[in-house]
Amino acid sequence: MSVREHDAFNPFEAGEPQDAWPLIAELRAAGAVATIASDLRYVTRHAECEAVLRDATTFVNESGFKEPGVEVPLQDKTLGELDPPFHGPIRRVMVTALTPRVVHAAEPFMRATAEELLDAIPVPGTVDLVPAFTTPLPNRVTVHLLGFPPEDADEVASWAKEFMESGFPGTNRTERGVGFENAFPEFAGYIDEQIERRARADVAADEGNDVLTRLLALEVEGNRLTRRQVRALARNLITGGFTTTSQLLGNLLYQLLADERIAQVVYADPAALAQAVEESLRLAPPVLFVPRTCVHDTTIAGDAVRRGERVIVGTGSANRDESVFADADTFRLDRGNADQHLTFGYGPHVCPGAALARVEARIAIGTFLERFPPGSVRLTPDYEFVNVPTYFEVGPRELPVETFAR
Repeated sequence: MSVREHDAFNPFEAGEPQDAWPLIAELRAAGAVATIASDLRYVTRHAECEAVLRDATTFVNESGFKEPGVEVPLQDKTLGELDPPFHGPIRRVMVTALTPRVVHAAEPFMRATAEELLDAIPVPGTVDLVPAFTTPLPNRVTVHLLGFPPEDADEVASWAKEFMESGFPGTNRTERGVGFENAFPEFAGYIDEQIERRARADVAADEGNDVLTRLLALEVEGNRLTRRQVRALARNLITGGFTTTSQLLGNLLYQLLADERIAQVVYADPAALAQAVEESLRLAPPVLFVPRTCVHDTTIAGDAVRRGERVIVGTGSANRDESVFADADTFRLDRGNADQHLTFGYGPHVCPGAALARVEARIAIGTFLERFPPGSVRLTPDYEFVNVPTYFEVGPRELPVETFAR
């Protein structure tokens, strides 16, 4: 039976999901499906979350991360808000643009960028690693893959940060207006300029294999995407990379700086870094849940779900399902199945940038550990973790550290 004791829990309210781990554990223990605020159906357990994400015909993207009742025009929908016939071809372009070969080719750029950012950190001194490292690195990589001018990367990052920390991801509006173009005119105008640059014949041949060019060349049912659709997808790549990888870097650095036991293992055994990345993704997922809409009457674990109901796939809850992950609330480097987390989704909508995020994390954190050996960096004594203000994310808003000469 569906759990109804927690009707006030609203995952679309900033701060609620991040502070709700005890409540989510109660919901998961009580059943696979809970009815929460606004009659949202919240799926709590790993097996049922997998099943919902796998069934893309019953549970569709539709409104994506928008709050209940918020409608987005097709022209402005991101990949996570699309369903067939648009989702499949567009996702294939994203996947082919982010293949292991493409990601591997970008690794020297990732490492050089990480080293450049770390070079700028004062030693000895004090610095906030979020604006100094965890935010600019993934953003510069995304700008590189899109083929945007590299000198624009930091301005793009500032727009992406403003976008993600506003109410827009849930409401499709700000005080400036409704829709991306009106709410963020400078950000939208910049992407439009890059699209037109790519569409012109004077783009050099060696620039033709970037993601933006592939989107411009894409046909869906015999028709090219409109410029507005391409803009929405380019923005999706920028803010998606900003979200997942920036928070992953911040969460893992925080874990290493706050837990000397974990840091000692990773410093001593570089091979443990890959496991640390997966365990961080599991225990501190950059994205806490995935919204879906039910399109016909069905059941989840025997609980009736009606056509039109909004289903919140609690991937963060699934990542702590005790039936799958022993000692689920503990960060463990010896966990053999950490990569079974659902942080990147599952099934036909699994995140096409998952491999890129993992490689970026491995290179970024590995380079950081090489640059700052044990005893050369620590969190400031008065530091307290404060989460970013975006309602569906987990990540440190600030990460101030002290560095010491070694």
